Amino acid sequence: MARGGTKQRGTRRSAKANVTSHVSSDLQSAHQPVVESSEGEIEEEKEKATSSRRSFELEAIVGDAKIEGVQHFEIQWKGLGIEHNSWRTKDEMEIEYPKTLAEYLLALENNRANVSKFNRLFQYAKGQSISVLNTVDDVDCPEDFTYINHNIYSDEVPRPCTPMFWCECTNGCHEGCECASETNYNKDGRLISVGKGRIVECGPLCKCGDECINRVVQNGSKVELELRRYLHKGWGVVTKSPLKKGTFVAEYVGEVITTDEAERRGFKDKPQGLTYLYDLDNEFFASDCSDFSIDAKTHGNISRFFNHSCNPNMNTHSIYIEHRDPRLHRLAIFATRYIRIGEELTIDYSPGAVEGESVKTDPCHCGATNCRKFMFF
Repeated sequence: MARGGTKQRGTRRSAKANVTSHVSSDLQSAHQPVVESSEGEIEEEKEKATSSRRSFELEAIVGDAKIEGVQHFEIQWKGLGIEHNSWRTKDEMEIEYPKTLAEYLLALENNRANVSKFNRLFQYAKGQSISVLNTVDDVDCPEDFTYINHNIYSDEVPRPCTPMFWCECTNGCHEGCECASETNYNKDGRLISVGKGRIVECGPLCKCGDECINRVVQNGSKVELELRRYLHKGWGVVTKSPLKKGTFVAEYVGEVITTDEAERRGFKDKPQGLTYLYDLDNEFFASDCSDFSIDAKTHGNISRFFNHSCNPNMNTHSIYIEHRDPRLHRLAIFATRYIRIGEELTIDYSPGAVEGESVKTDPCHCGATNCRKFMFF
């Protein structure tokens, strides 16, 4: 896993925003980039899937989920992208594809890897429930990995010290408050503009209280997640509940290091495909390089395992809470559209990449219809 920076330095992820599944289970026939789906729309998609179920050849069962107490299985069709996956109940599978179903259930009976280390590790996830499933190989928890909920800083990185202004509001921020001069979230705590790059939340000196509508990222994510092993992509993360557009999913955390150190680590770890560097360049022009990066290789949280997609369902935003130093902003990850139960959570590692101008690195296995076939940095 790696995120691309503004130029190739080992392999890097970039925080620059585009400002302009394994499982997915709302019974829709495709992983479509829609924003939200009503119950009527879901039933309409289900009907479309039912009427065309004999039109394609089954490639594999790629996931399962219980919906209203009924077990369903996600079908991948031969020759089609994952956007066209559809769902079948267990009874339907036993009639239409009994052999494939039996093989899938047999593989599902036991994790091929001992995931007890992961389970112990994830007990430190603040406010989030995270399960683990590996039916692909015997790979277990990464060695020397520590789960953290907040960034840590290397000795070479200055501690942010630019103070935030604070408000005197009580029981949440009110009209006229400087903190609330730009509304970030709706009343349900979802991001209003998913294309927005910068978010400023109320700081630790504000008197508005923990329940203020402008305190979302700092209160942590409550999204239930599952870490899953993929055949070609390694570890990935799926959601265990439907997510509405604008939902805060996770903060990308790790060790904050200098650009020079990021380059050294990137070139050292790239041959093994083990780079987890994310450039803090949201506040820089495309031609500029960031001063610092976040490295989640040995210290990080569940976001360390988010895979790349050329058609992602999440994006990153620079977030300011304790300070306003643009070199050391935090990274918050939000859903850019409605995401179904069990759908893999993905981001674009190099959203500004342009074929012919950017450097090709590893083959891309995201499976999207618009897949660029290679990772570009």
